[in-house]
Amino acid sequence: MNYPHCREVKHLLLTGKTRFFDCERLSFQNDCGILKYILKDPITVNNQILPPDTITYGFYWQNRPYTLYRWFDPQGSHLGDYFNIADQVKLSPVQFEWRDLIVDIFISPQGGIAILDEDELPSELDTELARKIHQATNYILQNYTSILRESDRLAGRLF
Repeated sequence: MNYPHCREVKHLLLTGKTRFFDCERLSFQNDCGILKYILKDPITVNNQILPPDTITYGFYWQNRPYTLYRWFDPQGSHLGDYFNIADQVKLSPVQFEWRDLIVDIFISPQGGIAILDEDELPSELDTELARKIHQATNYILQNYTSILRESDRLAGRLF
């Protein structure tokens, strides 16, 4: 099945750079959407190797302080879940745009949890933004199982 093209636009808080990813839009409903992206090159996240052709299902909500990537190898084996602390999420049928707020949370297939990149937060970070990042991180740590169940429901039979 062919899905419509959609671009993910990720603004990086630390560097001010913007990254673009050409994806397939699997779902888009008002304030929530799902994109599919295939990794071209291998990457390592928290000692987990994501090989080329890893399938990324990205979940985006306009009213939540995070995005979620769920990773699967080409054979369908689950490789992990990755929450990005985020804000300024704007979704349209042709573009999903958001700002990456540095801190990420990786959940391994075995259930291990790692908070990543907290050490990269600048000491001069705006107090309100630092509070927002901290609250979002705590929210995910307390609720990630229900968020993952919700993403399963939203994805239907995708994985």
